Amino acid sequence: MIAVWSRFPEVETSPEDLIVYCAAGIRKPVEAAAIAFQKEFGVKITLDYDSSGALEGKLQLDRDSNKSRADLYIPADLSFADRAREKGLTDESIQLASFNLVLASSPKANLAFSSLDEFLGLEVPFVLCNEAAGVGKTTKATLENLGKWEMFDAAKKTASPRVTDAAAAVVASDIVQAGFLWNTTAKQFGLKIHDLPELANVTSRITANVSSSSQKARQALFFARYLAAPSKGQVHFAKHHFMGVAGDKWVEKPELIIYCGGVNREAVTQTLRDFEKREGCAIIEQFAGCGSLVANIKAIDMSKAKTAMPDVFLTCDASYMGKVDSLFSGARDVSSTDIVMLVRKGNPQNLQTLEDLGRKGLSIGTTDQKISTLGDLSWQLLAKASVDEKIKANGTWEVTTPTAHELILQMEGHPKLDVALVYFANCQNLSKGQFETIAINDPIARATQNIAVYDNSAFPHMTGRLVEAITSLDSKARFLNAGFRWKAEDAKAN
Repeated sequence: MIAVWSRFPEVETSPEDLIVYCAAGIRKPVEAAAIAFQKEFGVKITLDYDSSGALEGKLQLDRDSNKSRADLYIPADLSFADRAREKGLTDESIQLASFNLVLASSPKANLAFSSLDEFLGLEVPFVLCNEAAGVGKTTKATLENLGKWEMFDAAKKTASPRVTDAAAAVVASDIVQAGFLWNTTAKQFGLKIHDLPELANVTSRITANVSSSSQKARQALFFARYLAAPSKGQVHFAKHHFMGVAGDKWVEKPELIIYCGGVNREAVTQTLRDFEKREGCAIIEQFAGCGSLVANIKAIDMSKAKTAMPDVFLTCDASYMGKVDSLFSGARDVSSTDIVMLVRKGNPQNLQTLEDLGRKGLSIGTTDQKISTLGDLSWQLLAKASVDEKIKANGTWEVTTPTAHELILQMEGHPKLDVALVYFANCQNLSKGQFETIAINDPIARATQNIAVYDNSAFPHMTGRLVEAITSLDSKARFLNAGFRWKAEDAKAN
């Protein structure tokens, strides 16, 4: 079948559509959503059902045989998703729903019990699922924590490879009368659920995970977003008794707004372009001094025009995140860079410390302290060194610019400018034969860049994936190449 992807202009046709490895217990909502998706977009979703562990094995086999088959992997428990990602079998993960572990019985058996021990005492024939199934793995872990696994494992009548097979066996009631199941599966099969205190808080989360071998990651993410959207896939999860998630608002091509401190431009731009292409979204970026960016954020907040608020804010220095931390949550450090004195090759003015900048006759450049993080920190340093007033009195403070980039241009094009206070990361593309940098030994001279998501973003999950991209290994290499130190947590590197 050749399916036309009219919403994806870069991909005119899809030879085999999308293939989804889906745990058997999640079949009904995913299947219903896939049918609706096909009607809306003319794209067929092929669903391959099995236990979560068996599907993980298929992913492993696909990679080992260098095949690109599955585009999404939807297991019935987060532990399988985490393990697949640790093995490098999957990349992005989008949460879809959750369900609870229950002990359910056939209505015809007319069983009554209020605890696991009481149930065991009834000597009812029951089924357990194998650990390859998400429900089986969760059941074993739960009973082990309660110190009851060995008793239940010894007392079981039979074991089942899949939760749907276990539920079907209970319905037939000729072999077993009860079983440990997902509450959704029990309801779908019309079984009686027994509310037991030992199982009250045992929940499993369902995620859609992009296969690392997929050649259609953007389309796979598109369908995963569809499954998580409140007005789309979540309707089907709710209909089949799953606990849903507050997914991103459904938009075919979302627009994300990022406010980004100017110092990060070189390091982050390629990551933004790659993210746009993979996610099928548009990123509207605004690079400026953090003083200006924070002023804009506060003005938008005061005007209540929430639609114009940035979805994510990447600072020049973490101190500016503190000015809007009531609006942005979960700030993470990304990188750091130092403020340095940029002088001409050979340091003709013999400048060694900030105190030297108080000498008469020097031509000095800074950025504007009211709108630029660099300017603010620079003047804090000059004040601490007791030369700020001397510089102003000497009349040698000749250049002030909105951004470090413009200050660098002034240094390159203004031969009489002796020194400029800039970030070390701003100096990577300067001609080494014309300039050199002098370190400033002061903690104020170090700026730490951090990033956070707007609390009321319409796309918090996609924006969260953008944060992941900016703190990824690929991004790390770009920041290091741009002259930054890396501060982001990097589990893959540890």
